[in-house]
Amino acid sequence: MNIKHLPRPDKHVYMDEAEIHQALTLMEQDVSLKTVPGYRLDVLEPIRLVSFREKHLTYLKAHPKVNPEHYLSNLRTMIKIRPR
Repeated sequence: MNIKHLPRPDKHVYMDEAEIHQALTLMEQDVSLKTVPGYRLDVLEPIRLVSFREKHLTYLKAHPKVNPEHYLSNLRTMIKIRPR
């Protein structure tokens, strides 16, 4: 079988911005997840508080090749509050 002539699968359709926004909002509302706001250094404002949602939306917009479903799944795993 010649691999060069195999049909390519259709491109995967990622989540749109509204779906990502909704998923991040639900994560912020979940008490079992640690979703603290972060800080951003800007030229105009020395230190600015950035919400959890805005921080991750900005990252996903800056990195369009990242699969948002995988990113959010990994994020949930990393910020889950585990009992001691």
